[in-house]
Amino acid sequence: MISKGLIKSSFVYTIIGALPLASGFFLMLFYTNYLTTSDFGALLLYISFTAFVQILVNFGLDTYIGISYFEFKHDNNLLKNRIGSIVLYLIAVGLISCLVFLIIGKPLFNIIFKGKDLFFYPYGLMSVVTAFFNSFFKTYSNLLINQQRPERFALVNFANFIMTIGFSLTGLFLFPYTLIGPMWGRLLSGLGIFLIALFSFQKEFPIRLQLGSYLKNTFSFSLPVLIFYILSWILSNIYPWIMKQFMSLDDIAIFGLALQFTLLIEFTLNGLSNTIMPKVFELIRVGNLHHSTTELNKYFSASSALSLIIIPITTFLLPLIMPLFISKDYSQTYLFFALLNISFATRSLYQYFLAPTYFYKKTKILPKLFAYTAIIQMISSIILIKYFGIWGAIWANLFTKIIQNIFLYFGTRNFFAYKFNTLKLIWLPVLVMTFIIISEHFATINNIHLIHFIQLIITGILTWLIYNKELNLLLRSVITDEFSKSSEQ
Repeated sequence: MISKGLIKSSFVYTIIGALPLASGFFLMLFYTNYLTTSDFGALLLYISFTAFVQILVNFGLDTYIGISYFEFKHDNNLLKNRIGSIVLYLIAVGLISCLVFLIIGKPLFNIIFKGKDLFFYPYGLMSVVTAFFNSFFKTYSNLLINQQRPERFALVNFANFIMTIGFSLTGLFLFPYTLIGPMWGRLLSGLGIFLIALFSFQKEFPIRLQLGSYLKNTFSFSLPVLIFYILSWILSNIYPWIMKQFMSLDDIAIFGLALQFTLLIEFTLNGLSNTIMPKVFELIRVGNLHHSTTELNKYFSASSALSLIIIPITTFLLPLIMPLFISKDYSQTYLFFALLNISFATRSLYQYFLAPTYFYKKTKILPKLFAYTAIIQMISSIILIKYFGIWGAIWANLFTKIIQNIFLYFGTRNFFAYKFNTLKLIWLPVLVMTFIIISEHFATINNIHLIHFIQLIITGILTWLIYNKELNLLLRSVITDEFSKSSEQ
């Protein structure tokens, strides 16, 4: 049963989980006006590098800590032992990774960027340390989500928001038209949230060293997840790095700003997923499910319906609002926005296929599945970006998002039998994507708002026609605290 409590917690996790996006959007208004276009492009690459290192130093432990909580939450002593050991593993991996990058960072940057525009000292090194801090905090946030503690989650994430804004703007105003403010702001706020997470972990789950089977089980689960996350990063973030080989930092700034806009959708959908997944895991655990059920499908159907509503609303509103605050140098960005957004139309299926994979710890299949996707993505991106520039990156992104869902379905159906309404979860998203692609062919700077408004109306009508039962029940549940009738499987 999807209750009013779930709606409320979903709101908290979605809104508070989107605070990093909010801070990024807020700071972007200043970055695009107080940094040159090339400096902004460089900043986006440093941020992308931070995201990559964060995956490495986390080692998949942010996912493992949630699974471990559900596995041992009925035995407090075992739970403390497991969580405490995970925290120590996280610190050890982070420190070792920082040391390795301290040694290889400079030659690595020279190879990737050919000693031009981007350098490891000081900003590359600062990115590595920031990644370690962010990784530690993200793991703690994931634990709070699985513990169903929205108040604590909101408090610590709001503290992160305040520190990020405060440190970044102070540095930007003291040192305008340089990267000093943005880079130091991210580092200092990272240090703050690291200390918050460290003290919070130590208070509830004292850090302890456990080797043997504990370490072996952790490594067995986390290594495939790490490889999977690296491949996922490649699929989502490699475009600016490839563009750097063929294009200027100004072009990267244009494309990167468009990607920044899509984070609004990504954070919203991630917040929704963070709320749904604990409920899904509990359903799978209680029923020992190895197949779809009506109750299980209901969560992902509701998620899909909300996704198809959020995408056109965001696509329509942001190009109307953001030019009021962002320099005209970035006006071309809005032409790429819709096609980047529709790549999220099948996100609910992606989460559906991942849920049993995580719960039954079948993570070893993920690296293989996403390696195939990454190979296709790398080849298509290099070719398309070389000959079509930014549009090549847009089409490569959309193509690979579809491919990874297909591979994930065929790779996971061996241990989980999927049976769901294909009209709701497949054909409607495909129809919406096709309509938006066709309509975008006629979009120009002069008529883009009209095109996006038509997309909003048509997509809204289609979604309501297909999902009217789910949406009616969802709206009623806010008032009646009940969403008890199952939707059609």
